[in-house]
Amino acid sequence: MTTVAIDFGTSNTVISILETDTQLPKSLRFPDLSRLFVGVFDQAQRSEIPVIPSLIFIKSHKEVILGEGVRSQRLGLSQSSPPERLFKKFKRDLAGDYQSPPRQIDGINYDATAISELFIKTVWTEIKKQNIQPEHLVFTVPVGAFERYLDWFRDLGAKLNVPQVSIIDESTAAALGYALKHPDALILVIDFGGGTLDISLVRTVGNSHPNGNLRAEVLAKSEAYVGGEDIDVWIVEDYLRSQNLTAEQLGKIAYQNLLEIAEKLKIQLSNNQSVTESWFDDESFMSYELNITREKLEEILENRQFLQQLRDALDDVLGMALRKGINKNDIEQVLLVGGSSLIPAVQQLIKSYFGKNKVKLNKPFDAVCHGALAVREFTEINDFLRHSYAIRLWDSHSRTYTYHRLFTQGTKYPCESEAWLNLQVANNGQTEVHLDIGELGDMTQTEIAFDASGRMTSSILQHQETYRSLDSQHQKVCVAKLNPPGEPGFDRISVFFYVDSHRTLLASVKDLLTGEMLVDRAEVYKLR
Repeated sequence: MTTVAIDFGTSNTVISILETDTQLPKSLRFPDLSRLFVGVFDQAQRSEIPVIPSLIFIKSHKEVILGEGVRSQRLGLSQSSPPERLFKKFKRDLAGDYQSPPRQIDGINYDATAISELFIKTVWTEIKKQNIQPEHLVFTVPVGAFERYLDWFRDLGAKLNVPQVSIIDESTAAALGYALKHPDALILVIDFGGGTLDISLVRTVGNSHPNGNLRAEVLAKSEAYVGGEDIDVWIVEDYLRSQNLTAEQLGKIAYQNLLEIAEKLKIQLSNNQSVTESWFDDESFMSYELNITREKLEEILENRQFLQQLRDALDDVLGMALRKGINKNDIEQVLLVGGSSLIPAVQQLIKSYFGKNKVKLNKPFDAVCHGALAVREFTEINDFLRHSYAIRLWDSHSRTYTYHRLFTQGTKYPCESEAWLNLQVANNGQTEVHLDIGELGDMTQTEIAFDASGRMTSSILQHQETYRSLDSQHQKVCVAKLNPPGEPGFDRISVFFYVDSHRTLLASVKDLLTGEMLVDRAEVYKLR
């Protein structure tokens, strides 16, 4: 059986398979799509890692250009290839609750969902051109992914006509890949990519069964919605403030050029103390020079609370571990993965937490994708809910929403309700019962402060609870159809909830009036 893993990233996407003869993971390289990252990590041998930049340019309704083809041709950075046709960071938009309005290009609307699907399907075509016939597809997703985001991948797998589709947290996948060579290990993975920070603490247990399969348990995990793409924006904003310019004054094309330069300088700072890049704006006929030092970058990261969010996420995971009797010193290896983990300030912070000898950085770009291929080697992966499932209710007296939690964050799954939940109808003659069901999660937002001279002095991290409906159209879920119609004032239905091994919410519904079982363990957000 051929297994393909896709690590769909905000900045870069990696595609891997197991080589037939060696059964070792291999990252695929595609003509015109792939970019090679060359480096020596953890004093290992020189590596060339093929990645596909997560970029797409709509040249026409019949022609799209992906990945390195966009970068090498500098598409979206000139009048002849306007930025309106360039899409980037669409993975972030796909995961968001409220997406930006679609862009109309040549009479066709493109939103985050359409662009993401077009990107993956185009890459899938290139996979098939390499005479690969996948029977098992593994997608990696952020630790904090909500159910609707996971459902999008399940539906996409069905559209690609793959017999088996699996989904796994990105940082957990990297831990599984490490565990194949080091069973019976306690591993902490810190995945710092272009759009998210994911942390997973995973314990693997060797199985005595002759086939050598393994079991894994996710002990703790945390996340933050911050990454390398944010750093590029912050570098540009800092530069514009120093020049008394705004993005509007610069113009869309010049701003995109500046973002590209900021990314280049950020990467160069991994190996240099100071870097400089000059560029000429064809529109304004102005020359610009952007210089940045490691010290300046660290100042930006601190002011934007980038490093504080990393500290908070680490403290969150270590606190969860301690409540399970696991001390920080018990962790055997700390694996750094993701492009943002190459930032020296990030590495220094991690080493200050765990000590230099425990921290490893040898596969920053492909550890997640290679690890995802290890899913089939594990007979059991015990995980827990990162978000709570809840019913949202409107309180007419306080004029605010309240939440009835069905399963709380941290609950191991598969699991089921402790008791049946009895519900009444609201209106006389009501023939359907609708519930507003979704997930509750903690989100962090940064509030920036400036001094009297307009210089950024600090930023405040604000934590707030966010609700994500299971239905992409934000509609209430119909959990039961009533015959005869309901009457208010007494319990009419009883509902029992489950979460299956795929982290999907299921429900059974009984009609208390007729005694009929209306629904038996069906997916909640597909009940109609």
